[in-house]
Amino acid sequence: MIDTTSWKKFHLYDGIFDIDMGTKMDKSKMREKNPTVNFVGRANANNGITTKVDEIEGIKPYKAGYMTLSLGGEYLGSCFIQPEPFYTSQNVVVLIPKFDMSDYIKRFLGTVIFKESRLHYKAFVNELNRHIKTDFEIYLPVDSNGNPDWNYMEDYMKRVMEKAENSFNNLNKVNGSKHLINVSQWGDFKVGELFKIHPTKAYKNMTNAKLLDNGDTPVIANSSYNNGIGGTSTQKPTEKGNMITFSDTVDANTIFYQPEDFVGYPHVQGLYPIKYEDKWNELTYQFFVSVFRGTALSKRFDYDNKFRRDIATELIVKLPITSTGEPDWKYMEDYMQKMMDKSEQIISKMQSQRILKKEN
Repeated sequence: MIDTTSWKKFHLYDGIFDIDMGTKMDKSKMREKNPTVNFVGRANANNGITTKVDEIEGIKPYKAGYMTLSLGGEYLGSCFIQPEPFYTSQNVVVLIPKFDMSDYIKRFLGTVIFKESRLHYKAFVNELNRHIKTDFEIYLPVDSNGNPDWNYMEDYMKRVMEKAENSFNNLNKVNGSKHLINVSQWGDFKVGELFKIHPTKAYKNMTNAKLLDNGDTPVIANSSYNNGIGGTSTQKPTEKGNMITFSDTVDANTIFYQPEDFVGYPHVQGLYPIKYEDKWNELTYQFFVSVFRGTALSKRFDYDNKFRRDIATELIVKLPITSTGEPDWKYMEDYMQKMMDKSEQIISKMQSQRILKKEN
């Protein structure tokens, strides 16, 4: 791992986020007749999402990919990336990235924000709501110019995720019931029986110069870096977030989970659930991406032997299963959550060590 010894304090609004105070809604007064919008409250589980509610005419939900931060209550400091459009309750602010920020960086920042919140503020006594736009600061690693070292943050979280993916190759995990699960006994699933795979919608007649005009919408290109994001656009999204994409022009390193609505690009394929549609969420998708990518990479696809849609459809992947032979969704969610929690603990420990070193 890269060793960074210099950390510095930053306000969240110092080139990092625009801070919006949220929709400040009362969940008990929301309608749930045709629930399509996530409702984020002061909670520390399920990304802070407490229910789904009806969209209110005239009040546009916040975009997927923004972050939320609980300013008070028992779960003060809980900070999450939101995978779908959402409303917020009282005392939940929305952090809107000021630049094209990858999920790796967002996760790093979310951990640091939580650490600082719990260190300096206290629920029902000295809550964060009076400080968030004035004197709330976080420590971040900096580069040689004293600016936030975004590359370090991205690389660190990427290594954490890669470690998680590599562990699937020799996983022998103990679940909550202390029962050993052996990967060799996992069930086989054909990708094409779980997902329909076809090209994502793209602005095919638009030049890159016009498409990539630094708007708010990610453009998923034929890239194996930054979640496949090749730039941003002011054009309307062509695809909904909460799905998997890959490029059929290169190898399997382009397989990514897309949390935000995005613009597709020629040769970018999307995976659209045709089975277990209600079971796919950020955690189960991330688990599947790890297995899917690992299986595909073992086949050694490259620029000459491309990872095409027809090959992906026929690929067999192994997933943990229940006694009935169905995918073990709880195991997948629990495993990925443990990996996320572990990475956050490491970052918190690392940050504390840097702060102590700086203060001494």
